Amino acid sequence: MKKRNVKGFTLIELIVVIAIIGVLAAILVPTMLGYVKKSKRASDVASARVIHTDVIDLILESDDANSSFYDKAGGATVIQKKDAISGANYDLVLVAYLDGSSSASGAGKVWTPIDANQQDFCDILNKRLGYSASNSRPKIKIKYSSQGSNRFNRWYLGYRADSTSLVEVWVGDGSSGVGTPQLCLYTQVNKSMTGTDD
Repeated sequence: MKKRNVKGFTLIELIVVIAIIGVLAAILVPTMLGYVKKSKRASDVASARVIHTDVIDLILESDDANSSFYDKAGGATVIQKKDAISGANYDLVLVAYLDGSSSASGAGKVWTPIDANQQDFCDILNKRLGYSASNSRPKIKIKYSSQGSNRFNRWYLGYRADSTSLVEVWVGDGSSGVGTPQLCLYTQVNKSMTGTDD
């Protein structure tokens, strides 16, 4: 009887190959996840830049939108923030919000005014962008949904009280009521690629 010479991997060789693959995966997976996070943040910054451009164009083109955007007669919602570059505190006047995920509470389909005096601005903005209550989901989603314990599920529009020409786009937690802006994604001051939070 002729003995067949069968070649193949031994158990030890197979275990060594699996161990090498495991080590490579342990090195590469966190790096790849970091790239995914950065790409989501960059996407959100790009979306914030588009929102900012639309708002600035609208304010400059429409007197009604301009006067409604800056109308504080009804008592504005003002929160204190810190400038990431200078470190100085400033007051941010909130104007409107848009839910950026399906899990956020609120209208979710249109820009909603923080104060009733900004309703005209929101109506004009929604009409310009083609947003309506019949939308099935928000048009601009927030892709980077969290940073630590923070939930980013709502866009915010506002301006600095001491310099009204500085319009800012924020994201934050909108799970209850108006919610809280937590991270500035775009402002004329720093034109942030990473965002500023306080």
